[in-house]
Amino acid sequence: MKKLRSWVPLLGFVALLALFLHLPESPNFFGLFKCQTCSFSSPYFTLIGAGYFALLIVIAFIYPAFPTPLVARAGVLWAILLALTLTYLNLPGWCVACLIGHACHLVIWTIWLFEPSISNKYSSSSPREKLCLALFAPVSVVALFSCLNLTFMAYSHKPSLSLADGKQSGDLAPPFIAKTIKGQMISIGNEGLVINFVSPDCLYCHEQQPVLNLLAKQGKLPYRFITVTTKLPAKVDNSTEWVEDPEGKLRELFKVTGYPTLFVLEKSGKISQVIAGVPEKLKENLLTTLSNPQRH
Repeated sequence: MKKLRSWVPLLGFVALLALFLHLPESPNFFGLFKCQTCSFSSPYFTLIGAGYFALLIVIAFIYPAFPTPLVARAGVLWAILLALTLTYLNLPGWCVACLIGHACHLVIWTIWLFEPSISNKYSSSSPREKLCLALFAPVSVVALFSCLNLTFMAYSHKPSLSLADGKQSGDLAPPFIAKTIKGQMISIGNEGLVINFVSPDCLYCHEQQPVLNLLAKQGKLPYRFITVTTKLPAKVDNSTEWVEDPEGKLRELFKVTGYPTLFVLEKSGKISQVIAGVPEKLKENLLTTLSNPQRH
C-alpha cells in the first residue's frame, strides 16, 4: 500500500489523455474514440475537466501530505456523485473517454483515502512557490487543449463514418413502427422515407440539418423526412418530422455507428442510399436520389 500514492499522477495523465480525445475536434483528427452520445460541440466541459485533473497531478507531487482523511472521504463521495450525475445526463448512451476519466477520478480519491499521507517536512519549496505551481499547471493545460482543438478544427477533415457493420445501400430496411412527436405513425410500405439519425450535441449534425430542412420544405419530393434523435433539442425545426428515440431502439435496428447517418428508404423497404457524415455536395447527391425514386 505504501507505493499506491505514486499511481495518482499516472492516473491523472490517463484521465487527461481521455479528455483530450473527448475534445470536439481531436476524435475527428485521429479517428479514435468517436462518441455517439456526448460529442459536445462546445469544449468547455472538457477543458474544465482537464484543468481539474492537472491540478490533482500537481497536488500529488508538491503536497504529499494532502489530503486529510476527512477531505479524502469527501473526495470519494464527490467522485461518485459526479460520475453518476454526468452519466445520467447522457443516458441512454455512454462514452468510453468519459468512463475512463470517471474511473481514474474515483481511483485517485480512493487511493488517497486508504493510503496514509506522506510527511512534507523535507520539501524545499516555499508555500508561495507551491501555490504558483498549483495555479500554473491547470491554466497551462487548458490553454494547450484549447490551442490544439482550434488547430485540429482548422486543419482536420470531416470524419468519414464506417458503414462496415451497418445497413448499406441495397439492403432491406428492418421492419419498424415509430411515432413522431406529433403522434403520427411511421412505417415501411406506405411511402418513401428519408430517415436521418442525429445527436443534439453533434457539431456535424447542426451543419447537415439545414440541408434536409430545405429539401423537406420544397414539398415536391415523394418522401417523408424523418429526424431521429436520442433527445430533442431546445428548438425544433418543424420542416422535418421528429422522432425521439431515447433508448436507441431505432438506432440499433439500423445499426447506426455514428452521427449523422441518413437512410433513403423506398416504398418497398429497400435502402437506396446511405449517407454518413457530411460529404461535399450533400444536397446535390441527395436530390439526385430523391428525384429518381426506385419503383419496385
